[in-house]
Amino acid sequence: MGNSPYQEAIEHLSLLLEDTETSKSFKEKAKFTIALLQNNQDLAVDKAILELEELSSQDLSSYYRTQLWDVISLLESMK
Repeated sequence: MGNSPYQEAIEHLSLLLEDTETSKSFKEKAKFTIALLQNNQDLAVDKAILELEELSSQDLSSYYRTQLWDVISLLESMK
């Protein structure tokens, strides 16, 4: 019994939130995206992808950008 893609994305973002190296704006966007996914609305995945794409366009290290793209890929696979 594996985790649902929703839960997997939420867990991945939660791990990034725990990192002390992340900026305040990063954490705010990640929390908002987690709330969207937990809401489970029809457009939650699309909205979450848009939020993460916006976040990844900010000045982030390659590590965080890669992590975000992993979550985006996971969410896109749910469509």
